[in-house]
Amino acid sequence: MMGPFESPRVRWEQQMRRDGKTAPSDLQLKIVLHGTRPPLWRRLVLPSDASLGTLHDAIQVAFGWHGGHLHLFTDEFGRGYGDTARLTDIDLGFGRGVGDEDATALGDVLAEAGARLRYVYDFGDDWEHGITLEKTLPRPVGAERTVRCVGGRRADVPAEDIGGVWGLAQVLELLQAPDGAGDGPHGELVAELRAAGYDPAAFDRDGITAQLAQLTPVAASRAAKPPARDRVGRGGVRRLTAEDVALCTCGQCQVGDPADAGVDGPADDLPVLRPVTLAPQKDLVAAVRGVPLFDAALRLAAWCREGRQVTAGRVLRPALAREAVEELELWKLAGDGSPYADAVARARALKSLRSAKDMTVLDDPWWLAVDGGLITISGGRGWGGAATAFAGEDVLKFWAAAVGDLLEEIGETGVLDGWHGELGELTAEIADGLVGLLYDAPDDVWVAGDDLRAMTREAGEIGPEFDLLQALFAASFRELGVALAYLGAVEYEPGDGDVSSEEVLRTLLNAMGGQELGSSPSPTASDRPRDDRRGDRMRLTPLGRYGLRAYLMECGVPAPLLGEYADADAGALLQGLLGYSPEEMRQEVEGWLDHRSAADAAVGLLDACAGDGPDAAAKRAVARLVLAGLDDPRALRVLRKAADSDVEGCRHVAAATLGTRPEAEAHVESARAREAGLWLLIDGLSLHAGAHEDEELVQGFLENWNTASQTPQQRMDDLWRVRHPATAQVLAELGEALRGVDKQLAKRMRTAANKARSSR
Repeated sequence: MMGPFESPRVRWEQQMRRDGKTAPSDLQLKIVLHGTRPPLWRRLVLPSDASLGTLHDAIQVAFGWHGGHLHLFTDEFGRGYGDTARLTDIDLGFGRGVGDEDATALGDVLAEAGARLRYVYDFGDDWEHGITLEKTLPRPVGAERTVRCVGGRRADVPAEDIGGVWGLAQVLELLQAPDGAGDGPHGELVAELRAAGYDPAAFDRDGITAQLAQLTPVAASRAAKPPARDRVGRGGVRRLTAEDVALCTCGQCQVGDPADAGVDGPADDLPVLRPVTLAPQKDLVAAVRGVPLFDAALRLAAWCREGRQVTAGRVLRPALAREAVEELELWKLAGDGSPYADAVARARALKSLRSAKDMTVLDDPWWLAVDGGLITISGGRGWGGAATAFAGEDVLKFWAAAVGDLLEEIGETGVLDGWHGELGELTAEIADGLVGLLYDAPDDVWVAGDDLRAMTREAGEIGPEFDLLQALFAASFRELGVALAYLGAVEYEPGDGDVSSEEVLRTLLNAMGGQELGSSPSPTASDRPRDDRRGDRMRLTPLGRYGLRAYLMECGVPAPLLGEYADADAGALLQGLLGYSPEEMRQEVEGWLDHRSAADAAVGLLDACAGDGPDAAAKRAVARLVLAGLDDPRALRVLRKAADSDVEGCRHVAAATLGTRPEAEAHVESARAREAGLWLLIDGLSLHAGAHEDEELVQGFLENWNTASQTPQQRMDDLWRVRHPATAQVLAELGEALRGVDKQLAKRMRTAANKARSSR
């Protein structure tokens, strides 16, 4: 995924736009079939000017669909696109029409990394696909426009009209059962799949790519307009119009309220994660091999290098299963308290073994190796490779893919097995938040479930619903901790309570009149005083930080690394530092300065200060902090030269920075420095103007206002005379925002805004 700084590719695209050209490019998309466990997904690359109709054709090929049913794309703003000829008489709930997929370019609806689409195929079975733009790839001029598959997981869906993902899950479960055992309504299909040797874990990238090569990526037929929705750029929020409110039936919507996008996707404001450091690759590889489950999977793969016989259910034959458990000492995965730890009990259990699936110590590493591609099944045998074949980056990718699959599955189904519907969605949201908290916690710091619940308890309302939420949180925390610890991503320490979180949940649901989802309820954990019990806690391992970062980046969340800007240009550095703490900023800047001279650093930073808009203003705010720390005489000479230039932004930053230096070094008039400071004050406040951030706008103003020495009238005269494009807007919004703080000051501010407008 694209990091938070501008890569050479991004600068290439920007240059093409400045030159008035259309950059030939391809889009790399990840397409996930929602609700599948393990996740079934494809990674496709298509030309950015290809139509959504071409994407529809590509999805049909990539997932094995036959094209006999209707389909619909929906973007993040609730706008629908499809085959308008076939959808004319269908009520899709949009009320304003559907855009023509053949007239809509892929790059127009997936404009930047992280943008998403939803694609639903067959309005009866509702096969829902989530489409995410991972990155834009430059395509050399004259290169062939192609559609290709560059990654994926799991085999094509074996058939249509089987009841959607629920029917698929049943078919896959029946495939694992003994021949003819309870095949039910899918019996004929299951028999056919068995006879054909269908392997649900097999992913045939070459076969898919060969079929995609027969597709001609058709460009959008014309410039399409959004289908009767407000046009909103990515990163913005579509807000309700008067027409929307007139159609509202709930009676609560108001003009300006955020509209429901109608499509699963990321929040409008991505989380700002702190920059981290990662352990060296060799240490991470050693850590993967130190995780018992993964070590067992790697050794199983090496054990199968000559091929081992498997059953129709694609697991080792019982005799071989017994041999593997003993020879590879897989029984150690069960822990010291397991019956397998005793040689006599182990021998008895192995002797009675009827299927390899009955033994977790073998089943877990086996399927990890098979799903991860370490073991391939063909011709009735499982084939692995030598232990030396699994090393370095490949081992890390294998491990990170397993962590990603776990987190994707949790995001789809929740963290508790068998708890579906709203409870499943709640546990998925809780687990997703916990992943962010874990990643953001400093190294070696424990995240305690009790501490987090206490924070929510302070803000929550007492009652059964809140008790249920607390129990859901406790259960989610425990299940996530256990799952991540099994993969070596966290150290997990369970609390000393003697009642499981799931038992607490059942008790609460029964008390609220809900349906019991398991065994008989037990007394609640609250029967014991909380002071007498220590809750669960976990902390991220270095390997876990690597895996969670890979997952977050895969989801389009910027997850910066300390030191990643060392070789970046000044503009990328300033953009990246926006979310850094002072200490993190100091470390990053020191590393960046080590790679260039002070003069070159000053030139680059000042060049990055030119330009209009919020991005340029944010960069200028950071540039002043960095430039203030440059004491080299050559850097000061660059600042003085820039202060005499006619480049707005660059001139102001240089003059204001020099104004903070001793007079002997500054060589800039105090009046010019003061003028530059006022310009930069308006510049900084413009970041909040127009964004409905009244509190930040007022705070930013008052922090500077209170340090000024002039009378109020002099200050107003200074402000409205500032020759900044945003002066009038900033003063006007301040005038409104200050009404509840200082009415007299607010009135003066509005008057100053009128003067600024009239002086233009």
